[in-house]
Amino acid sequence: MKRGLVVLDHDEVSLDERSGRVAALQADLRAQGVDLALIYNDVSRGDDIGYLTNLVIYWNEGVLAVPAEGEATLLTKLSKRVFPWMQRTSNLTDIRSGRAFGALVSAYVADRPAGTIGFVDAELWPAGVVREIEAAVPEWRSKLLGPLVRDRRALPSEAELALLRTGSAILRDALRAATAEGLGARDRIAAIEDIARRGGFADLLFRMADDDGHVTFEAAGQYRNGWLLIARTFGEEPWLPALAEAQRAALAAIRPAVEWDAVEAAAAPVLEALPSGAVSTLRWISQADFATGGELQPAPRSGPAEGEVIAVVLEVVDPRGIRSVLTDTVLVAGDGVEPLTI
Repeated sequence: MKRGLVVLDHDEVSLDERSGRVAALQADLRAQGVDLALIYNDVSRGDDIGYLTNLVIYWNEGVLAVPAEGEATLLTKLSKRVFPWMQRTSNLTDIRSGRAFGALVSAYVADRPAGTIGFVDAELWPAGVVREIEAAVPEWRSKLLGPLVRDRRALPSEAELALLRTGSAILRDALRAATAEGLGARDRIAAIEDIARRGGFADLLFRMADDDGHVTFEAAGQYRNGWLLIARTFGEEPWLPALAEAQRAALAAIRPAVEWDAVEAAAAPVLEALPSGAVSTLRWISQADFATGGELQPAPRSGPAEGEVIAVVLEVVDPRGIRSVLTDTVLVAGDGVEPLTI
């Protein structure tokens, strides 16, 4: 369950920008001959619905119905008692609840001529929910769509970048407090929770490992509708400084659409300082996939695009099986990267 701050502030992201996101999706639908798009999100990944409506799927699951023309409607299994809060913190006016998505979709399209329903980011839908909806509206054709919303989220606007920069400063402070010397595990968790939550984070995911003083701390935070990843490792191993040097070399090599092999090659000489038998990996994750740690990221491209916010993740597993991780979030610009969490 998400339990952080939810904010709808038109001074941060204008109403015109939010409306434009829905309009852009609707233009895509019309171009593909789709009359109604359905977008499924749950508490583990609610970013598509959040991007279009500012609504936070704080619990359970929901389906956003977006017609090729007209306003979007949220179909949810949540109680009607939360509707006022949802409407106050989103650009939605029509929210409907029920026990099953099939019945909800059937009722939603009851006064519409049959056409084509598009399942957005179809590969990530629960198969049972797709079958349930198809069975409930057999007169409608189905079309499996790609990540139409996710692809737009991957390139944040100037307003979104401003929020990410604000969130980055808060998360850096939180991690600095959580990794101070002399703290126990509970105190570290309390420190990052206190600063990030008070700073306005909507969600915070973290994990910590302490192997006899070798401490790895990883955090993913959602500030408004944007995500940030950061990780640090502390210990006495003489090769640990090589991680920061390798990261600097990798960041210096990143350009829009760079072949990732070239970035790995830039970091490789520094990583020769690792102990024999250690295994290192250097990868990137699009900000659009931070909520799931990149686990559901589409097939990787050769490299990030200009204007994309990514996490650069350097992970080392030493011969003892102990992990060391250094992760930072950066903006890919035309002439290099802008560090956000460094």
